[in-house]
Amino acid sequence: MSLFDTMQRFFEDLRREGIPVSPSHAEDCYRALTLIDWSIEDFFYASMFTTLVKDYHYKPLFDDVYRRYFKVPTDISRLQLFKLTSPEKEADTKAPGEMEGPPTSEGVESQGTYINKNASAPDGRKNPLVQDFRLDSLDDVRRMEVLFPLIAKRLASKMIIKTKRNDQNKVNFRRTLRRSMSTGGIPVELITQRKQKEKPVIMALCDVSVSVLQFSCFALALLASLEKFFQHVRSFGFVDEIDEITHMLKHADPVTLRTSVLKNAKVVGERGYTNYGLSFKNFLERYGSQLSLKTTVLIFGDARNNWFHDQSWALEEIRNRTKKIYWFNPEEQESWSTGDSRMKEYLKYCDGYFEVTNLLQMEEAFSQF
Repeated sequence: MSLFDTMQRFFEDLRREGIPVSPSHAEDCYRALTLIDWSIEDFFYASMFTTLVKDYHYKPLFDDVYRRYFKVPTDISRLQLFKLTSPEKEADTKAPGEMEGPPTSEGVESQGTYINKNASAPDGRKNPLVQDFRLDSLDDVRRMEVLFPLIAKRLASKMIIKTKRNDQNKVNFRRTLRRSMSTGGIPVELITQRKQKEKPVIMALCDVSVSVLQFSCFALALLASLEKFFQHVRSFGFVDEIDEITHMLKHADPVTLRTSVLKNAKVVGERGYTNYGLSFKNFLERYGSQLSLKTTVLIFGDARNNWFHDQSWALEEIRNRTKKIYWFNPEEQESWSTGDSRMKEYLKYCDGYFEVTNLLQMEEAFSQF
């Protein structure tokens, strides 16, 4: 069976299971498959999952169909898979010794499912979608970067739908009732008004110290890719000094941004140790006059302050001058009150907070603010 035939049957089975797969989703899937190495199963799986599944609740259904088609023993190459028959056994056409179709789920139960924190690829590495941002391997970072454009595109689609939903016209009841007086109180004509929702001004404060640098760079790059949904986006990097890095994000990607920020921005002060309190204080002094009730502040970091004074009054003052503050932390929530973390003190002045340890959680968090 050809690649196209196998993929079409795969899409049809997904639809039969209730997963909405549109022609544009299928096109995105084909494009994604041209960018990856098919011999690496977690790449292959992630490319399909991120392009075809738009709601995480469909994951169990997707995994079941995926296993029937594409989960194969290690001694069979993925290209050979597309020469096999469909999942329905076609005994009349099967040659002696030929497999009856892609392995069923019964044959792979012990290998587990993907896209959970305990799952791993055949080589022992985690799926890049759930790979922890706190990693040291540049190879792991590059595996995550392969999926970055897909995450950005999927998130943009969600925000477009959300914007259209918010822009729906509403009935102006006062004008409608007034107009109905000329027709005996019968509302023959409905007067509507378009809901005007002003795009927010975003100011992003990002900890770019070594411990969270990968996370912050992914967050900044993703935020830059969504700039059209905001009135204006300004970004600031800090360690124990803060500096605006908006201009570095114009053509940014996670690879170039890491080097550019540390080399060209003044984010490291005299001590060189992360100091959230001092960074918030300096931000307030330098840019406080530019804050307004139209401004939403996004903070990316683990709130580990190296035992310096947290100066939470500065964050409180920033909150008083802005519309909302959201905090994105790359650590698990159970770690937020341990060691030198000042997260609990800072949360008092945040309107929302998110645990963001991987790309999937980052996508979910970005879709909520």
